[in-house]
Amino acid sequence: MKRRSIVLWVLLGCVVCSSAVAAGAPVRHVRLGPYRVERDVTPGRNRVVGTLTNVGRVPVHTAKVSFRLFDAKGHAIGRATDEVHNLAPGQTWKFHASARGNVSRARLLRIEDR
Repeated sequence: MKRRSIVLWVLLGCVVCSSAVAAGAPVRHVRLGPYRVERDVTPGRNRVVGTLTNVGRVPVHTAKVSFRLFDAKGHAIGRATDEVHNLAPGQTWKFHASARGNVSRARLLRIEDR
């Protein structure tokens, strides 16, 4: 009886995993840490800074973070992106995405890893 339930659980796990892959669910090998808008002393020259960690078992050839930028009134005023190449397993990257304009906050748009 115990053996039968183990086999059923293994089969169920295979079905769930294969359906996620078939559905095109993205597999993340990176994890985003905290991020913030960092203001420069020169007006209009800000950046979004934070960390991204490779939590996978293989190197990530290219990782890219993209943010939507907002002013103090909450209006979208642009985007900021940064990318890194050859991020080793367990390695943490400190990104600095240039943010032009009077940026008050940033919201993550997407993370791409290949």
